[in-house]
Amino acid sequence: MGFQKKTGKGRLDKYYHLAKEQGYRARSAFKLIQLNKKYNFLSSSRVLIDLCAAPGGWLQVAQKYMPVKSLILGVDLVPIKPIPNVITFAEDILTDKCRTRL
Repeated sequence: MGFQKKTGKGRLDKYYHLAKEQGYRARSAFKLIQLNKKYNFLSSSRVLIDLCAAPGGWLQVAQKYMPVKSLILGVDLVPIKPIPNVITFAEDILTDKCRTRL
């Protein structure tokens, strides 16, 4: 008798597989999609700043649902792989340097 690991890389639930199939970097992208369906806030947004954005799943959703000329920024301590029409940078959000850059 074995058991399935429920944390870390062993969490292979429905949303993990959907994220991989649909090209999202994280399963959390579906939470933002769910919130947007309920409140419809991305289609009217012009600026989005995602703090602690790695690996970029929410940035991908924002890029897909926001107007084309919107400003989308992602900040994290680790570099984020490029996403079309999204500006990302690696910086500590607690520093003045990051605040100035934003």
